[in-house]
Amino acid sequence: MDASVSDKDSERLFIAVKLPSELRQVVAEECSNLSQNFHFSKWTHPEDYHITLQFLGDTPKTEIPDLIMALKQMSEQCRPFKLSLDKWNTFGLPKAPKVLWVGVSGELEELNLLAARVHTATIPLGFSAESREYKPHLTVARKYLGKISFNDKLLENSLKLDDEKRSKIFHRDWTIDSFVLYATRMYAIPMYEMIENITF
Repeated sequence: MDASVSDKDSERLFIAVKLPSELRQVVAEECSNLSQNFHFSKWTHPEDYHITLQFLGDTPKTEIPDLIMALKQMSEQCRPFKLSLDKWNTFGLPKAPKVLWVGVSGELEELNLLAARVHTATIPLGFSAESREYKPHLTVARKYLGKISFNDKLLENSLKLDDEKRSKIFHRDWTIDSFVLYATRMYAIPMYEMIENITF
């Protein structure tokens, strides 16, 4: 998009799938426990938990109505599908990861198709398609700063949910029948504001 547009005239946007409130609460509980043993620079606020479909970047406010219209038209092709949260993992160096995240499982083909449709719908509006492979995940923390090297075994041992509760709640599937256009509010808590919720 046009990089010359001022901050007042633009919004920093992305499109994502939002987690249901019960799952947000469970993930937040796990993260609160993990933060006792793992020092990350930033833990994601529970209201900001999401699975990104496409990052759009700085977008002129005058172009947002056309973007919403294109996404609504695209959503008519979509059908509801189910996902569940999966294993915890990291991006970056194993001993000092840049990102701690939770994976997703379930109808991943439908999630990938939704992301592809979002990309296709936004390209005619001047947005660039993602160059890297789509890897859906839920970011929960960024930039490990611990003095002790990060360790997957310690991570597993630090997860406090017992197996029964994990299978009933954390790994329980939920239905995706909408996606959200978000704006980033830097330094705000929570940081992401819903601009439009678009249902299938």
